[in-house]
Amino acid sequence: MRCRTARIVFIILIFSAVIRADILIDQMTSWTNFSFITSIALGHDVVYFGTSEGILRYSRIEHRWHPPITVSDGLSDPYIHRLAVTPDGEVVTVQTNDGVFTYDVIVKHWYLESDFPEDLFVDSRPHPPLPLFFMPLGFQMSPNGYIADNNFREYQITAYLDDNFNTIFTGTWGMGPMLIDNDDFSAHLMPYGLLQKRTDVIYMEGDSIWLGGNGGDRYSDEFHTRLGVTLYEKSKEEFTWLEPRYIYGFDSEIIFDIAGDRNNLYFAGLNGLTIHKRNTDQYITLTRQNGLPQTEVTALAVAPDSVWIGTYRGLAFYTPSADTMVTVSKSILGNLFITDLELADRKLFIGTTDGAFYIDFRTLDVGRLQDPEGNLGGEIRHISTHKNEVIISSNSGVTIINLMTEKSEQLPFIDFALGAYAAVANDKYFAISVEDGLLLLTRDKAPKHNHFDIDDGLLSNHINAIVPDGDYLWLGSEEGLTRFKWINPERVD
Repeated sequence: MRCRTARIVFIILIFSAVIRADILIDQMTSWTNFSFITSIALGHDVVYFGTSEGILRYSRIEHRWHPPITVSDGLSDPYIHRLAVTPDGEVVTVQTNDGVFTYDVIVKHWYLESDFPEDLFVDSRPHPPLPLFFMPLGFQMSPNGYIADNNFREYQITAYLDDNFNTIFTGTWGMGPMLIDNDDFSAHLMPYGLLQKRTDVIYMEGDSIWLGGNGGDRYSDEFHTRLGVTLYEKSKEEFTWLEPRYIYGFDSEIIFDIAGDRNNLYFAGLNGLTIHKRNTDQYITLTRQNGLPQTEVTALAVAPDSVWIGTYRGLAFYTPSADTMVTVSKSILGNLFITDLELADRKLFIGTTDGAFYIDFRTLDVGRLQDPEGNLGGEIRHISTHKNEVIISSNSGVTIINLMTEKSEQLPFIDFALGAYAAVANDKYFAISVEDGLLLLTRDKAPKHNHFDIDDGLLSNHINAIVPDGDYLWLGSEEGLTRFKWINPERVD
């Protein structure tokens, strides 16, 4: 009897390890680099793409993408070896490194299975030689099942499935999904998700979210790394990839910050400040030769017809209409590494690796920010604002400065040995990136806190960027982008 009880306990432990039933439905939706396609399955009106990072869903009727299914939806292992779909498309079965699982699309719940449904499986592996199709400009296809770009990078066709309605859905290893029209034999790229998974910067303007990062994807013979900027348009659920190596005047693949005004978009990069002129769709890059204190640009703050530019050794001021660059005197800030810039209340708040500073445009005063606890003298990692508050994250925690009273306070519940990496606020919460995930802290007199990590559906515990968007937070991490519903009545904080 004892042996049987032990076996039952063992089975329960195994099941609990692979079925993530504790994830709150629809609290998080995540996007990452879905470019590596493993398999394709057809439902009644939805095409399912298995990838190395989860499942993509494309509606053949609406001609649009549905949200992906990832670890944020309870998928225990994101690498999909193969998948099968019921004819109505409402039940998807996947084979992963953790085993075989079935996902009910309607109730959004996973079930552990003992066997893969071979009767529903359609093998989508291509069998060369393949017919030659008309590729988009800059790409060429060969009958052996490879696609080459103008940089001589090759991407293998890994999945190939005809829907018998004049369309062949194709998956590649590194370029993502592709649609082939059987009427005119033309191929259409279908970019979805992030060009590169690591997300260090999130810039929102209206319906558009601009995403960039400093690399971090897997560098190996198996996974080809592509670097650049991703544009996500929320209402259309569409992605556009900008690869600087193909864009004249865009000189940085590694991006540290993005900002914009009515006329221009600005990209702070490893190789200078790239300006995208919206009216002409022209890109130009400014470097040390154009007056920057250093070519590596690390932070941006945009005011009307002016841009404050932080570099890894000093601060500059650029006026686009006059095309003039002024370097802030070294006697003011020295050669400090600028980590972040934020404009508020006619002041520029400056984060550096050696403390926080400010420039007051009304009085022209320049000084060091100080607080009674001495938490603003070390490495400043992030600066944000909410109404009358400036929120500064450092290696000592989070400091809130009230712009009306000029008083500061330190947020509780932060591990001071590790500090905070980023923090934002609304009227109800502070959201803070800490070493082991995301911390939500209420504004009550007796604050309550809630902690979230990969067990709750985060792609990673290491969050690099946080941007509030109404009821949602956008979280950038080394594994991708997550939309997190922080104003959620179903969650008890």
